[in-house]
Amino acid sequence: MARSTRDRPAKAPLSRDAVIAAGMTVLRRAGLDAVTMRAVAAELDTGPASLYVYVANREQLLNEMFDAVAREVEPGPEPDAARWREQLEALLTRVRDAMDRHPGIARVPLANIPTGHGAMRIVERMLGILRAGGIPEQSAAWFVDCVFLYVNAASLETSIYVESGLTEDVAAGTRERFEQIDTAEYPLLASMTGALFSGDGDARFSFGLRLMIEGLRHVKTSAR
Repeated sequence: MARSTRDRPAKAPLSRDAVIAAGMTVLRRAGLDAVTMRAVAAELDTGPASLYVYVANREQLLNEMFDAVAREVEPGPEPDAARWREQLEALLTRVRDAMDRHPGIARVPLANIPTGHGAMRIVERMLGILRAGGIPEQSAAWFVDCVFLYVNAASLETSIYVESGLTEDVAAGTRERFEQIDTAEYPLLASMTGALFSGDGDARFSFGLRLMIEGLRHVKTSAR
């Protein structure tokens, strides 16, 4: 016998936040490609047409979802000229960590420039830290573009591993193949195998950030 509609729990009222939250649920369960208007509507027990009151299309939904993730990032303390490098690295690491908590979301800002409040707040704090460090405006502006490509790519790589169910066995297998290469043909690869496979993801990510941050004082821009 079918249950009476009176016996069913009342649906939560639709709202912009509810739509975004449902999108995040689909993302965590099935990945970014699964986040469609139809799938999100099903998560909310409604029809896709109901969602268009709150988001214009899938692209806007994904952008709103990314900004929700960006809002999880704490800006950190006020910029300090004596600690600007550490502050910048810490902020960017928090950005990566936030995206890593939602595998796949890092693909969204690769397709367009985020303009939501959460993302803009992060960039504003970054520019403040860079100014405290005495970095020229043009260099600071281009650094923001370059460093986010790096941060997004790092998180995207992690999400590929997560979504594919890959494990550390992949790295172990790759190292094993390197250890079997022809040392006469690839002498440097053979001698540096240990170095090439040393360090975990956090250590490598931190190295990349420091490399870019330290380069700010030595690379000149040529804006036209």
